[in-house]
Amino acid sequence: MMKNIENQTVLSPGIKAVFFDAGGTLFRPFPSVGHHYSQVASRYGCRAGSQEIEDAFHRVWREHDIIGGMHGQCSEKIEKDFWRKIVSGVFKGFSGLSDFDSFFEELYDLFARPEVWRFFPESEEVLHRLKEQGYILCMISNWDSRLVRLCEGLGLDRFMDHYVISAIFGIAKPDPRIFQEALKKTGVKAEEAVHVGDSLEDDVRGATLAGIKAVWLDRSGRHQNLTQDHQNSVSVIQDLRELIPRK
Repeated sequence: MMKNIENQTVLSPGIKAVFFDAGGTLFRPFPSVGHHYSQVASRYGCRAGSQEIEDAFHRVWREHDIIGGMHGQCSEKIEKDFWRKIVSGVFKGFSGLSDFDSFFEELYDLFARPEVWRFFPESEEVLHRLKEQGYILCMISNWDSRLVRLCEGLGLDRFMDHYVISAIFGIAKPDPRIFQEALKKTGVKAEEAVHVGDSLEDDVRGATLAGIKAVWLDRSGRHQNLTQDHQNSVSVIQDLRELIPRK
């Protein structure tokens, strides 16, 4: 049911593993995708504002995400070609880029660096406490292979026991097989796991199809715009600290 779980126990007795989405759940681009795109583009003659580019990015991303993105095992070339299409689409409406290939290469390298990303304020605290309490932690993400180095750079190896990344595994959320792979890696049954993520389609629907309890992380209050029936169908939190069992 979509219910605020403030007064309920998310990690009920019997739960042994907590699965997490990556971007939008544990960390995000800082200060924004548009900021970095705009900064790099300005060095190549394009003076578009960061908010304009941010809006264009989200529009283009939705279009590509609908058709599947990188849902199979990927080589570096396939990954770069995917992102080239995204970036090309973002800047289709902006003029002034003097050398798109050089611009793209700089941008692609930039987003592999941990300094471009920032944990949400409560992420490290929550991961530390869950780890301390003995839960097995696993990341399930629709991402390219750069996520491995990015997580190392962010220090996520301190917390995560396992990673299942779509471009490496070859299947992406919401396909239940990627969640089943996480169950296999962690050695737990579906009823012994909880998955937390910020996407209703990829995270909530995908985990549910795999028989795993799903928790929607809705930081911006989007659940209030859903119908009452939908509001009664998924567990929702607005801060990761709501996961921590109360004593």
